[in-house]
Amino acid sequence: MTPHTIIWDFDGTLYPLCPLDSEQALLRMRRVQLQKGAYRFRGLWIEMLIYGDQHQWFRNRNSRKVYRMLYDCALKGMPAFFLDCVAKDIAALISVDDRKALHAMHDSGLRMLVISCGTQELCEKVLEKAGLRDYFEIIRANPLKLESGSIVGGVPRLVSAEDKLSLAKELLGRDPKGVAAVGDGYTDIPLLDWVQWPVMMDPDLSNRQKYASKPYRFIPSIGFLPGLLAQL
Repeated sequence: MTPHTIIWDFDGTLYPLCPLDSEQALLRMRRVQLQKGAYRFRGLWIEMLIYGDQHQWFRNRNSRKVYRMLYDCALKGMPAFFLDCVAKDIAALISVDDRKALHAMHDSGLRMLVISCGTQELCEKVLEKAGLRDYFEIIRANPLKLESGSIVGGVPRLVSAEDKLSLAKELLGRDPKGVAAVGDGYTDIPLLDWVQWPVMMDPDLSNRQKYASKPYRFIPSIGFLPGLLAQL
């Protein structure tokens, strides 16, 4: 039996981290914008937020709530057009082979969804700029609040790994039969443990070592996924 549905993570899964994820890239752009004058200190703590996220300071649900609060606060007042700037750069990281693989899976009739602890607008804009948006039936992440062309806050609805799993069950029902999931890190673990076919992105072999006790299948890039699915 092959999967009928694939649940995708976004950051580090649908594109490679190089070296920042989409939220970290947006924060870095904000930090550069604020590096002069009275906002210099704010720029420094934004850099600390990026560092903490990269080093997994915010792993559990409560710390993830703190991260989202600080993230939304850091972006407050930022012009919304910066979202498009970051999305363009991130979309360019998706290789031709990965785009072809996603196209092939979509054309084969697979239902594909994105469930992410990242930013809704970044998920959508990156996929749009990569020409991939129509391949995904549902995209769920944390939306920003936008007013008069500026970011004024956020809506933290998918804060933790457990939130991602709860939403998957809400969307697909309690039976994971026929469902595959593709992720790259700790916010994907409960979802990967739940589905019938868990797949972990592993471009540098580090996840294979970290999650050796898990019954996951590991692939270096999206381009390898159609071949893997054909073997199931």
